[in-house]
Amino acid sequence: MASPVISTPVRPSRPQATEGLRLVDLTWRDHLVRVLLFSLPFLGVALLVHRLAFLSNMHAHIVEKALLAADRLRLEVIGFLYPPLPFLSVLVFPRTWMPSVLASIAAGGIAWLLWYDLERTGLPRLWRMLLTVSVVATPTALYLATQAYPEVLALHLVVVAWHYYWNFVRYGHTFSGFVAGLVLGLAFYANFYAFLYAIALAGLVPLFRRSADDSRQTREHWATLSQMLVTVFPALWTAASWTYINWVFTGNPFTYLAGPVAAAIDSVHWRAPLPERVEWLREFALELLAQPLLLAVLALNAWRYPRRVVPLTLLATLPSLIRLAGLAYGLPLALGTYTLLALLALPERLPRWVGPLLVLFALLQGISGTALVLREGEVRQWEHVLTTGQARTSDLDERALAAALRQAPPRSILADDRGAYRLIARTESARPFLLPADADFPLALGSPKDRVQYILVSPSAPEDDVVSAQFRLGPPPGFVVDGFRADWIVYRRSDAPSLLVTP
Repeated sequence: MASPVISTPVRPSRPQATEGLRLVDLTWRDHLVRVLLFSLPFLGVALLVHRLAFLSNMHAHIVEKALLAADRLRLEVIGFLYPPLPFLSVLVFPRTWMPSVLASIAAGGIAWLLWYDLERTGLPRLWRMLLTVSVVATPTALYLATQAYPEVLALHLVVVAWHYYWNFVRYGHTFSGFVAGLVLGLAFYANFYAFLYAIALAGLVPLFRRSADDSRQTREHWATLSQMLVTVFPALWTAASWTYINWVFTGNPFTYLAGPVAAAIDSVHWRAPLPERVEWLREFALELLAQPLLLAVLALNAWRYPRRVVPLTLLATLPSLIRLAGLAYGLPLALGTYTLLALLALPERLPRWVGPLLVLFALLQGISGTALVLREGEVRQWEHVLTTGQARTSDLDERALAAALRQAPPRSILADDRGAYRLIARTESARPFLLPADADFPLALGSPKDRVQYILVSPSAPEDDVVSAQFRLGPPPGFVVDGFRADWIVYRRSDAPSLLVTP
């Protein structure tokens, strides 16, 4: 399971161990060019889907908050949006296509690292190329790479951290350990599950370390403990700091776990009784059995490096354990995790005849993963738009309504972004809207005629959309219905011009 490393590793004490590939053998410019080249297929898919007007809920949330902060010129108006790293990167140029472009680049970085890492297997270039293509050209990978920026960014950072981590625990290179810990700490700001993987990797340090001589047993215990702390401490520090800040300013230290962008708590499964959770184990077991590439790689490790099987198996079951606890580890993310682990866990110096079998198992895993992931509603809709080349009517209606709302004067539309986030993102400007983050919002909610010209309401908006909840049954005094579009109702003040061409 050796992987490419960025710093020069300490030579292994055992002659049969294999030193990993070194990323420092290429300059940062060479790496950048290769990342961009590997990103091109993902960028093509992302821009095609954008042209077809598809926008995932996750990206709509990120863009809406970035637009709000950019227009108000105050970061504090977004509250404690989690995860902050995707939001801050989109803030540079907040447009609906920006998260998809950044996700494609992050996915290209993953694909490049996997391709480079496969060199250590000794397989011919043809089989390595086919293996790489067979795992990145699946609906699961393409969806993550174009519609799930926080998740693919976290996966990218975890893959980078893994290379340093392996150099640290197997070859004792201290600097690599510090880098691995820092990258995992940074990954917490991309996705909550990076924190859980930091804990898991720290706990698996003793299983991944080499055995020591009896005369050095005491010192090896302390070295193992030190490596565990170095791996997990940055992630613990970032998680504790973010939790403390949430507690100080909101009164609830775990507010971010239920954030709209990448909620960690599944509101349905979190309160499920124990007997129901036991039933989930069968479903999770079948899901793992539907990963032939991962199972084949575990078998290869059992053949070549038996001591790696236990820690690798524990890592493979982590997505199931996370969901068993009631956390919202999405199925596309789980399938992507299985695939990454399978490729990173490939043993070194494999026989040539293994290459065709690995490609076959990768294709089978892609087929089974497609059958599983298309059960997800948003993924199924994305796949239908991509394969048919036809935009959904709801997306076209949202885009048309957003174009109409863009014409409104600044702060003239009363709306709640907890329900209207998709429209605000498609408008590509928060300027026309008066939102809960604005100081005048409570006054406008109490007396809209004195503060705004339009009100945006949806009958199907969530319960926390206070504007829709208050005006769902009809317009307030002084307002009339301006029109219906995209499951939204626009109320217009009697003296204000109409925004919608067709009432």
